[in-house]
Amino acid sequence: MKLKTLVGSLVLLLSCQSVRAQEPKEPKSLDLYLGYSFTGVIPSSRSGLGLFPLQGGDVSVSYKISPWITGVADFGLSGTKARNSNIVGIQIHGTETTYLFGPRLTLPRSKRFTPFAEALFGFARASRGLYDTNRSQISWAWAAGSGLEVRLNGNFSLRPIQIDYLQTHFTEMGNGPQFQNDVRATTGFVLHF
Repeated sequence: MKLKTLVGSLVLLLSCQSVRAQEPKEPKSLDLYLGYSFTGVIPSSRSGLGLFPLQGGDVSVSYKISPWITGVADFGLSGTKARNSNIVGIQIHGTETTYLFGPRLTLPRSKRFTPFAEALFGFARASRGLYDTNRSQISWAWAAGSGLEVRLNGNFSLRPIQIDYLQTHFTEMGNGPQFQNDVRATTGFVLHF
C-alpha cells in the first residue's frame, strides 16, 4: 500500500513538472527605459511667468511584481536655455530634476503591444532661475499618466508615447509656493533584462 502511494505521488509530481515545463515563459521582469522628454510647464497664473517648455531625458527602472503590477523608479532631467517670460525684463533659465516612485498597472496585452497606466510620487528639484528665484528649490511632486510599449524582440521595446500629468509646488518669483500643473511627454526605448 505504501509503495503504491509512493509511486502514485512520484508519477503525479513528475506529471506536474512536465505540465509546468510546457507553460509559456514569463516575460523578463527587470526593464530599463531611456527616452527623450518634453515638458510643458504651466506655472500658476498668480506669478504671470507664462507657459514655457523644458526638454531633456527620462530614465526609469521597473520591476515586474506580478503579471499586472510593476514597481517603477523614474528619474528625469530637463531644462531650458534663457528665454523671456511673459513679464518684461525677466528671463527664465535652468533645469528641473524629478525623482518619482510608484506602481504601474499593465493592462491586458497582446504579444506585441503593452498599454500601461501609472501613478508616481516623489520630489523634484528646480535650479536657480527656473521660476525666477535666486536659489535652487526642492518640492514634492507626483505624476499620473499612461503609455504604450511595442515589443520589437525579446530584449527591446519601443515606447512611442507616454504622457503624464506632473504636479510640483515651487516658489515662483517670491510669491511663495505655487502649484505647477505640467504635461510631460516622453518617447524612447526599453531594454528587458
